[in-house]
Amino acid sequence: MPIRDGLPDAFAVACGPIESYCNRLISAVSAVRFDVDAVFCISLDTRVDRRALFSETIGRQLDNEVHFHVVEKNSDPKRGCYESHQQLARHALDNGLDRILIFEDDAKAYEFKPSQVRWVNRFMQKRSFEALHLGYSMGRTWLTWFPFIARGRVVALHAYVLSREGCRILAQTPYDGTPVDVVVKHRIRQHCVFPMMFRQHAAAVAGSDLEQVVRNEDEWWERNWAKHRRSPMKNIWRTVLRLSF
Repeated sequence: MPIRDGLPDAFAVACGPIESYCNRLISAVSAVRFDVDAVFCISLDTRVDRRALFSETIGRQLDNEVHFHVVEKNSDPKRGCYESHQQLARHALDNGLDRILIFEDDAKAYEFKPSQVRWVNRFMQKRSFEALHLGYSMGRTWLTWFPFIARGRVVALHAYVLSREGCRILAQTPYDGTPVDVVVKHRIRQHCVFPMMFRQHAAAVAGSDLEQVVRNEDEWWERNWAKHRRSPMKNIWRTVLRLSF
């Protein structure tokens, strides 16, 4: 409940700045911070609406500063998507960054606890990885022995971390018509946060600039969530045998 609820109008007006300060303070206390060198959000120059939505949602959840990587729409949207991710990988290499977190501007957070973020940060600090997906479209996943971390074969790049090695691979892989998330799936070793932390907004909220056939509706993500819960059990033998950790 806002702190001014129930006060006379004059007092409510007077309390406005105090309420604003308190809300910012509460937001700062509850915000989470990922242990990365930089956080980027890819966005088309025409999608002011998406940048505003991202800033008001995920932007408020993060203690990290978010840098919007604003790009012009390419006549070949698939190529434009590829090159926007590749540009950030090259930026990281050129500027000596070890880990970067990349969002797309239609990312949407699931509910998650700060304790999960702390374990994710420990993994990034202590273990070698190339790509760590915080959200994904299901292919196949299996749990590792590290809390909240799975290995996988997944697609979707709406929320993921690239290590320096992951950046190098992506930066050196020329575009050949293959979607960037498929290239990442086949060329970069993937780890996945489990349970996943981010999905994409439904098309009704933030319509896709790339997909001609809409798949990112709420119902689709509900099915994807169910698959992502089942997959580790189906592949439990990989976890027991520590395969491809």
